[in-house]
Amino acid sequence: MFPPFLKKGPSSTVDDFVEAIEYVIDICGEKNVGIGTDFTQGYGRPFFDWITHDKGYGRKLTDFGDVINPEGIRTIGEWPNITAAMERRGWKASRIEQVIGGNWLTTLKAVWGE
Repeated sequence: MFPPFLKKGPSSTVDDFVEAIEYVIDICGEKNVGIGTDFTQGYGRPFFDWITHDKGYGRKLTDFGDVINPEGIRTIGEWPNITAAMERRGWKASRIEQVIGGNWLTTLKAVWGE
């Protein structure tokens, strides 16, 4: 499975990923967008079978197929490439900080309290 929101599909790159993030920011504002580090590299088929099954009845909910991240962010070690792509697009440091973590912290504080 490849993220359906990337216009070049399996040929997408980290730059296309950041372009998609900008699209979402244009819709709902940069204070409402955050990306996560929920990479699944190294997990085999049993993991994906487990996460795609209902935990109460054991029925299959979906089939992700092969999970392929865009070129340039296929592993967690390539995470800095996202920041570099944001900088290439002219993002200010404050926007980068918000999207790669600051907005999550704001949300967690609102939910759990300070």
